[in-house]
Formats: sequence, structure tokens, C-alpha cells
Amino acid sequence: MKLFTKYNRINLTVMILVFIFSGIVYYSLISKVLVHELDDTLKEYKERLEKYVAQNDAMPLFKNFEEVEVQYHVITRPVEKQYSLVSLYDPEEHKMGMFRQLIFTQKVKGKLYQIIIDKPLEGTKLLTMTIVFTTLGMLLAIILISILVNHLILRKLWRPFYVTMDEMKGFKLGNKIMPSLPETDIEEFSFMNQSLSEVINSAKDDYRILKEFTENASHEMQTPLAIMRSKLDLVIQDEGLSEGQGDALKSIYSGINRLARLNKSLLLLAKIENLQFGLTEHIDMKEKVEEKLNQFRELWIGNDITVNAILDQARLNVNPELIEILLNNLLSNAGRHNFKGGDIMIRLQAGLLKISNSGTGKSLDKLKLFSRFYKEAQHSQHNGLGLSIVKQICDHSEITFQYEFFDNHHNFTFLWNNAG
Repeated sequence: MKLFTKYNRINLTVMILVFIFSGIVYYSLISKVLVHELDDTLKEYKERLEKYVAQNDAMPLFKNFEEVEVQYHVITRPVEKQYSLVSLYDPEEHKMGMFRQLIFTQKVKGKLYQIIIDKPLEGTKLLTMTIVFTTLGMLLAIILISILVNHLILRKLWRPFYVTMDEMKGFKLGNKIMPSLPETDIEEFSFMNQSLSEVINSAKDDYRILKEFTENASHEMQTPLAIMRSKLDLVIQDEGLSEGQGDALKSIYSGINRLARLNKSLLLLAKIENLQFGLTEHIDMKEKVEEKLNQFRELWIGNDITVNAILDQARLNVNPELIEILLNNLLSNAGRHNFKGGDIMIRLQAGLLKISNSGTGKSLDKLKLFSRFYKEAQHSQHNGLGLSIVKQICDHSEITFQYEFFDNHHNFTFLWNNAG
């Protein structure tokens, strides 16, 4: 979830809760204020009645008391003055309604009267709702405008951050062009850009050193290995060697060859990880697979391996050297981990390459399949880096790699969508 989205959700949730809470509180306060005003009106009616009684020593007629209903009757002892809300029948509305009621005692010509003054709340309620909804409507408008303005301001303030992220997304260590980080007057973003620039420069230096080491190691290690193999070739051809000496030298020669292959594979992995295969081309996969089939055909015929290939037109945007290594490893493994009289099936179509080969009656360990130095047989003469190299090439080339074991066949499926 984006920071904007999360912030807006939190902000909107808080605003809604504040709006609801403030609406309830505001309605309660307005209602109390208006009821208090209503009580003052009832108190005014009471004072007018007391003044009339004081002047005339008689109860007034109540026809002109506007919306106020007044009742009175004789009582034997005085009652305390009290205000209350009661539900009464409203003759004007012809229905039950809420009234504010005042009860007090008035003495007239030696008699005690209980006076009840009722005033309807309908007008007060309508006024309350009008005030509340008007105020809350204005408040809601202010909140919505605040959220919109806040969103626009935040988006503008965070623009340098997203520009920086876009630049970093397109940056690769193999590129000579440095990402162009935007200048900003926001201290935090300026500090972030400065830190990123320092990290990029440091990473580029480390990458350059590692690349130089890889290139130097490739050259320096292959040369003495080649010399050793050449010298051993001469020694092995010496007719004066005993059988034991010949076997020992052959064992050494085999070990040197394994070391050379291991060195070559490890250096290849390092180059792939260091993104030293940046150049890509639109490869005709049908032509490339057919070329590889011709190269391996004699080897497979010698092992009595049947090859079934269905090849449709397909293209892949990939580094040509890497696809060469990928196909070599896959087809070599398909023959090496097969048995005499086995078969290899190849299916190529747009966006898919599937290579299946008969093999042993058990599946490879999917958890360790791409691990370096993983071998199906522990005493195998191979270095166990073939599938690690395949996985690195697939990751580098945006190819999805799947493995399944079905019907005594190892099935390797490759999917891509970057065809040109």
C-alpha cells in the first residue's frame, strides 16, 4: 500500500469519526441551549401571570398566550416549581408531540392553584435540526476541501521522492550514466538523495573492483591450468611411465579438467550476477534450437537416444551469449542424465520452451535443485553448477523456470513474454 493511500485512509477515518462525534455533541449542545431558551420563555410567562394576579387578584384568561397551553386547578398544599419534558396531544398538529412543561403554585384570593404551562418543542426541534444540519454541512464541506487540498499539497511535496524512486528503479550498476536525482528544498529528501548518491558511488566502485577481479581471475587462472594440462599431455605420452604412474597422471589430468570447468562456471556465475551481460538482441529461438540439435545429434545417436522436436516460430529478447550457454547446459544435461535407449522431447512455441528427458525413477529435490554444487549423485564427476547457471540466466533474462517429474521424465519448462 502506498504511503499516500495509507495516510489518506487514516486521515479520512479520523475525519469521519470526528465528524460523527462532533455532530452528536453539537446536536446535544444546541438542544440544551434551545431548551434553556424555552425555559426562559416559560419563566417569562410565569412572571407575567404572577404580575397579572398581583394587580387583579384573579387568574387571567389564557386565550392569547400564543402557542402556550395553560391549565390550573385548586390544590390543598403547594408544589415545588419544576421543568420537564412530556408527551402530549397537539391539537394543531393532530398528533402526539413533545412539550416543555413548567409546574408551579400560585395563591389567588386565599386559594392555592397548581399552574401547568406547556409549550411545544416542534418549532425548537425544527430550529435545532436546521442549525445542526447547516453547521454540519459546512463542517463536512470544510473537511472534504481540507482532504482534497491536503492530498494535492502532499502529492506535490512528495514528488521529489517519487522522481528519485523512478530514477533508482532504472539504474543498473553496469550503466555508466548516473541517476539524475532531483534537487529539493525539503531537508529529509535532500538528505535521502545525498545518501543515495554516496551509496551509488560506493557500489559502482565495488562493482568496478569486482568486475576487474573477475576478468583478471578468468585470465590468470585459465592460463596456468592450460599450461598444466599441456605439460601433463606430454608426460602422459612418455612411454617410460609405469602403469601406476600413468593412472596417477590421468587422475591428476582429470582433476585439472574438473578444476578448469569449475573455475569457468564460477566466473560465469559471477559475471551474470554482476550484470556483465547487458547487451540483448531479438533471438530467433527456432533457428537457435535447431543449431544446437545439430551439434548434439551425433552424441545422442551414439547413446541410442531418440529425439522428438516440435519447433514453432518464437523470438526472445535476450543476451545471445547467455542463451547459448542456457541451451548448451539444458541439452547437455538432457543427454548426460539420460540412459541408453532413452528419449528427449523438445517443444518450442511463442513464449514457451519445454525440454523433457527420460531419467531415473525419482524426482530431483526441488528445494535444492538450483543450489550451487547440488548433484543428483554425490560421486558425479560434474561440478553441480549447471542448473545454478540456468537459474541465474533466467532471472537475468526475465524467464520463468519450472521443473516437474512426470512419467519417469524430467520436464523443464521456460516461459517468457519479452519476445520482440
